[in-house]
Amino acid sequence: MIRHIVLLQIPSHIAQSDIDTMIGELEKVAFSVPGALAFSGGPKMTGSGLSQGFTHAITIDFTDLAARDTYVRGLDQDWIGIRLSEMTEGGLGGILAISVNVDDIHTPDKGSDKKPEIRWI
Repeated sequence: MIRHIVLLQIPSHIAQSDIDTMIGELEKVAFSVPGALAFSGGPKMTGSGLSQGFTHAITIDFTDLAARDTYVRGLDQDWIGIRLSEMTEGGLGGILAISVNVDDIHTPDKGSDKKPEIRWI
């Protein structure tokens, strides 16, 4: 399975209704693709302090790279890709997109009371 992750830097002057509409349009394109499994998108949550100016995120799970590629080509319909880049800070510079293979997802053992060890370097 492929997880497509998109981070967006959307300036504060963009209306929330416009952002919601755009996320809805991206979801519509994603679910028009055979092989699209899940879609999620919205504003970042507070707390980490490491967002580096990214304000919103979208994740889409696809069965394979071919499905992801079909989705990306679908962004040309109704100029969705261009309109998204016009909405972000610095155009394409305000968009970061990566895809990762998540076939081998690791989860903690059930019933384990071991807490993860996290350190700041």
